Amino acid sequence: MQLSEVARKLVSDKLSEHQKRLKHVFGVCEMAELLAKRYDVDVEKAKIAALMHDYSKYDDPNEYEYMLNDKEKEECKKYPFLYHAYLSAYNYKLKFEYDEDIYNAIHNHVFGRCGMSKLEEIIMIADFTEKNREYPDCIRCREILVNGDMNRAIYESLLATTKHCNENGSVAHPEQLKVLEEYKRKVFNK
Repeated sequence: MQLSEVARKLVSDKLSEHQKRLKHVFGVCEMAELLAKRYDVDVEKAKIAALMHDYSKYDDPNEYEYMLNDKEKEECKKYPFLYHAYLSAYNYKLKFEYDEDIYNAIHNHVFGRCGMSKLEEIIMIADFTEKNREYPDCIRCREILVNGDMNRAIYESLLATTKHCNENGSVAHPEQLKVLEEYKRKVFNK
């Protein structure tokens, strides 16, 4: 049995009471597989990272906070939406033979990081553009991605999520703004 099938079973069992989330995870996996083939990235690694990216979405952070280092704990207090990404990455590490690229792809899937690997880019943008996402920004980015411009799709997704933060009175993570600037340079300084 391939490790991606093990990951599919783990996430199916864990999220069995959250069918909408499970549908999303499978959509991310489908998009990640397509992108991995297009960009010559290990498909099995992409599927594992995609399947595990939201594994801890509904875990109680207080129960699993011991898994985080001090920097991550402080960061998650200010940006609670990061808990699930960090906890999902640590759960991946506990359940599979460690692969740094898969770990980073799960850990950084919310808004990426500067200097992402191709696998990290794939998981980050697959999460935003999978077929079950029906927000106008997601649809627009999916069209850009399907037309072959991953850098542009990543830039537009970061722009949309930063704008969403501003409109809702929250503050974008400083790293998100750095990643946005990195992809802005990639798109406009060709």
